[in-house]
Amino acid sequence: MKKIISKSFYFEAAHKLINTENEENKNIHGHSYFVEIFIIDNDDQVSKKGLILDFSIFQEKINIIKKDLDHKYLNEINGLENPTLEHIGLYIYGGLKELDLHLYKILVKRKSCGETFILEV
Repeated sequence: MKKIISKSFYFEAAHKLINTENEENKNIHGHSYFVEIFIIDNDDQVSKKGLILDFSIFQEKINIIKKDLDHKYLNEINGLENPTLEHIGLYIYGGLKELDLHLYKILVKRKSCGETFILEV
């Protein structure tokens, strides 16, 4: 049995794509992004403490990465010079894996475009 919790957030950001066939996307433009972070109970914390992780602590950790992305020009962020949806997901993973979270899955969406990237860890 897998025990998983998630926390989600939105962020607004601008970017341009350098390796696209769509000429419009080569121009600077913006999106509203939806991100959901899933963590798994690998250490049986539910049996030990009654919860996988306090949601307030989970939120504090997520805010660290959100602060890096929200209302930013993504191309100027070190490691996101080519900010495709996939690279944004990998960037989020890289930032969160150092924060002692048992990451299970990261989902990044541009809902208005109907586009999603899912990273299963």
